[in-house]
Amino acid sequence: MKILGIYGGQDANGLTASLVKEVLAGVAAPATTEFVDLNQYQIHPDKPETTNPTLDKLEAKLKAADVWVLGTPTYFGTVAGQFKQLLDCMRHRMTRMTHKGDTLPGQFKDKHYVSVTSCFATGLDNTFTHQTDATLVAIDKAMTAAGVHKITELVLPHTWGMTSLPLAKVNQAHQLGEKLGTFKKKDDETVKRYFLLFGMIAVMA
Repeated sequence: MKILGIYGGQDANGLTASLVKEVLAGVAAPATTEFVDLNQYQIHPDKPETTNPTLDKLEAKLKAADVWVLGTPTYFGTVAGQFKQLLDCMRHRMTRMTHKGDTLPGQFKDKHYVSVTSCFATGLDNTFTHQTDATLVAIDKAMTAAGVHKITELVLPHTWGMTSLPLAKVNQAHQLGEKLGTFKKKDDETVKRYFLLFGMIAVMA
């Protein structure tokens, strides 16, 4: 079981990135984690008959992970540019197109993800003004197209003047990470129970 944290924003030591790291910190062995700062990658779109080692490397990391923790601050009401660049450039690797131009899930189908974002607005203000909604929707749209399933989302509001994560939010992130470490195992056990149930019904019938 591997949990991959991906951060797209200006500061890899900032609040949103720190929140992603705290989620990963909550993951217990034998599950493993990795944190990716997109600022360390020169991300460019694929071009015909041209190799793209950067996207190849990121694709391999995404493929090797069971759960993605996707973190980006909310800038001007949407995802940060670094994160949007990843989504745009990975589009043809995350999805496949029919001859009619329809978008279908690609190689990452049935993986899972968590969305993490932050904003200056207070929690109450964000509830009514929906400042982080567009960010979360942008992530959801891309993941839905790729066939990746959402587990939950984690939002850090009221970051104006904040210099460190509130303890309550750190604890929340750790609890989430702990659950992610056993998420696939629980999911697999649920599937097994369904098979057993259907088998019992078939025998009884």
